[in-house]
Amino acid sequence: MNDAALDNEVSRHELARFLRARRERLTPADVGLPNGSRRRTPGLRREEVAVLAGLSPTWYTLLEQGRNVSPSFKVLDDLAGALNLADHEREYIRRLVHSRSFPQRIERRHAPTEAALQQVADSLSPNPAYVANKVGDILGWNEAAVEWYTDFGRIPESRRNLLWWLFTSPEATERLPDWRRDARDQVGRLRAVAAGFPGRSFVSETVDALQQVSDEFRTWWHEYRVVNTEPQFRRLRHARRGTVPMRLITLADGLHPSLEVVYHVPQLPGR
Repeated sequence: MNDAALDNEVSRHELARFLRARRERLTPADVGLPNGSRRRTPGLRREEVAVLAGLSPTWYTLLEQGRNVSPSFKVLDDLAGALNLADHEREYIRRLVHSRSFPQRIERRHAPTEAALQQVADSLSPNPAYVANKVGDILGWNEAAVEWYTDFGRIPESRRNLLWWLFTSPEATERLPDWRRDARDQVGRLRAVAAGFPGRSFVSETVDALQQVSDEFRTWWHEYRVVNTEPQFRRLRHARRGTVPMRLITLADGLHPSLEVVYHVPQLPGR
């Protein structure tokens, strides 16, 4: 099997699992259907999703089984409507099935851009800022980030990743009062990124490694939850300054948007 065929197979199975997960979370009332009295399984039936999307129940069943069928953009949009998907979830299934139609690929490293973004991060002190790529690799940071997070320089480069730190370091749960929410959100963001990399890649390697070391990551990864990239809020706990809510703002290079500075702005009461 060549790489393109393998990518297509992986994408089909990922779409199948995502559709099933979303179907099982919906109730008939969520989509305007009567509940009925003989439901032995959670969520909607496959036939109900098919009708809501204007599809043949047999064809939808093949799709949810990961068979070799190719849904068009319109079919995916119809399914998104039937399953009450948010815009970023609709984008996720489009990218998952038609990744080759999206020309922008995610870069892991780009030295000149990293150097420029490091200068930006340094200029943002005394607020914490770090340079990262879309898979969570920490590529640079300022001194304030060391104070509020950890000394990233003490972490081996191969494991210098925000998700790896979140799921393997006891320090993460000390620094983030809302660790469970924040860590789960980062898993959802990684899933959105993974849609563009259906085959073996640095993204799948990161996912595989995290599943090996963290039960929480493995559980949340298989939720098939997708989180969008809207501004984040994160509470950080400092040894001397206490717990401070921060708004996270991303600043990216227009030519290399996969790399960005994540800048933290303390949120004052009433703001």
